[in-house]
Amino acid sequence: VSWIRKRDLHILTVGILTYTNDQRFQSLHTEGSDEWTLRISSPQPRDSGTYECQVSTEPKISQGFRLNVVVSRAKILGNSELFIKSGSDINLTCLAMQSPIPPSFIYWYKGKRVMNYSQRGGINVITERSTRTSKLLIAKATPADSGNYTCSPSSSDSASVVVHVINGEH
Repeated sequence: VSWIRKRDLHILTVGILTYTNDQRFQSLHTEGSDEWTLRISSPQPRDSGTYECQVSTEPKISQGFRLNVVVSRAKILGNSELFIKSGSDINLTCLAMQSPIPPSFIYWYKGKRVMNYSQRGGINVITERSTRTSKLLIAKATPADSGNYTCSPSSSDSASVVVHVINGEH
């Protein structure tokens, strides 16, 4: 049994022997089993493509498998910089994009401080794992609430927004 990467017709494995310098590729087989698995450790978007399992019988048997590697990333809706009037509410919504499974948690940070368990009153975090969304609500914002806010889902790259809380019209 051989595993071939179709885009460049590179032979990755023959039996349990690996024929690529990329140590992330490995053929797995249990003695006496008909099952052969191609393992790709730490898959990356560049690994996306079709892989073919070939059995060297006569006639040859082959089966192609399509692999699509996506990078899950967070997105905070709206602009990357927000200007909020003092006394208004801050309402930030974060989405965990292209996440194959819902994140275990989504943390909000202001700078390096976790906001989910903040002692400041008027802060509410509403996370819905099934829709992969989280809202950070800060009531009656003051200039002290200005700063860099980051949404960090457990299984995704984070996203940030800079919030400026201003007094008056300027």
